[in-house]
Amino acid sequence: MSVSGFRRILAADRDLFHRATARPRPRLDRAVVVVSRAADHSVLWITIAGLIAALGGRRARRAAIRGVLSVAVTSALVNGPLKLVWKRERPVIRRRTGPLIPLPTSFSFPSGHAASAFAFTVGAASEMPGLLLPVGALAGAVAYSRVHNGVHYPADVLAGAAIGATAAVVLRSAVPERQLNALTQGKLRAKPPGRVVSKEVVLVVNPHAGRAARSLDRSRKMLRRAGLQVVEELTVKDVGRLRELHRQAKDGAAPVVVAAGGDGTVGAVANQLAESGLVMAVLPLGTSNDFARSLGIPVEISGAVELLTTGKVSTIDLGRVVMPGRPPTYFVHAATAGINVSFARIATRASLRKRLGRLTYVASAVMALRHHEPFDATLSFDGRSQSVRLTHLSVLNAPVFGGPLGLRLPGSNPDDRRLDVLALEDLPMRRVIRALTLTLFGVRPPIRGFHMLHVPKLAIHTSKELDIALDGEVAGKLPAEFVVAGEALRVLTPDDFEDLD
Repeated sequence: MSVSGFRRILAADRDLFHRATARPRPRLDRAVVVVSRAADHSVLWITIAGLIAALGGRRARRAAIRGVLSVAVTSALVNGPLKLVWKRERPVIRRRTGPLIPLPTSFSFPSGHAASAFAFTVGAASEMPGLLLPVGALAGAVAYSRVHNGVHYPADVLAGAAIGATAAVVLRSAVPERQLNALTQGKLRAKPPGRVVSKEVVLVVNPHAGRAARSLDRSRKMLRRAGLQVVEELTVKDVGRLRELHRQAKDGAAPVVVAAGGDGTVGAVANQLAESGLVMAVLPLGTSNDFARSLGIPVEISGAVELLTTGKVSTIDLGRVVMPGRPPTYFVHAATAGINVSFARIATRASLRKRLGRLTYVASAVMALRHHEPFDATLSFDGRSQSVRLTHLSVLNAPVFGGPLGLRLPGSNPDDRRLDVLALEDLPMRRVIRALTLTLFGVRPPIRGFHMLHVPKLAIHTSKELDIALDGEVAGKLPAEFVVAGEALRVLTPDDFEDLD
């Protein structure tokens, strides 16, 4: 941005400030002073957290902890280094009465009050989506009060709000749910006693997975240190050989099958182990690892290896795809058509991953959005049918997506005997972003062309064959039928995973 452009932004910011503070409005003035003072030192958010924790259950306590943690980290960041970096002076008010509250001695940009308000809102609402609207409205009022009271420019509060919301999203992935569950019980849970399913493992690897190249040797060493023996190592291309283990499962002497890779590797292994009785473990070496995050499996290699000796065996649902003339195929995380197939084709190129590294997904998403084509489909579910023209379709078995962001579909569970369906018609991108944002916070978006279903079975008919991606790999065709395969997979999970069988 040019210097002149930056100066125009600052001038507009000052102009908005003076418009907001130009004349006295006694009733509003009194109200915003009360709101602003209530949020001093985050007292308002700590009080709300205490009420939520006291009046709610375990989930409410998790929401309270996430909110307070988000406030603590955001406050330290904003009121420390960020204010010192920018060193923006507090505004000079033209109103005859001056600012309605004393000017703080700290710098103006960004607003600490706004940052804490939105950090608490996003942190708490990520656990309890119903808090988004009431607490978000209060956060907005606090942010506005800082401008109206004459102690911040509008840009200060907008930046603070953005920083707080971002910090809360990042913290969600940094503090695993299992650790949060332990905190809500009053203390960190001690390491569970040893519970070794088998000391022998079959390791299935994908050398092209996100972290595999630098992590496979380390994983092998950790398995040996844990007292586990790798009796066979397969690449994901040879995963069909796992069917040779089915007889051993019936005899009760089969090794644990360890899927070392991303969601595609896990899905390929699960497809072979479905309804076999064999136990799968996951070493999340991919880029997103959404299935592992859905089950609370640590994304750190050491924690994932530890589950092989301390985890419990849970039985979970799988998604099953039935295509004409082909045997059923299973998926652990998601089956997708439309934009995501284009994305999968691009993102799974080994050469692109090598070149772009962590930027691969961003570049792939941009390219997929530029070249997507709508398709006509008929969705049949719950005894009725609906004809639509779609740009994207997702059928989800596990609720977490977005990799490190830890985005979660509200009300969904990998063991709830239901599939979550997101069907997106050909809409302007601004409406798509709005619909997805509201969905993540548990608000059913009243947007025509955005369909959300929670069903045990879905049939999709298309006039021509279309590729579908299963767990990120192009591996099937529409038309097809999607059904829940209840309790089809045995997998090692943390002790606090809620197995609904």
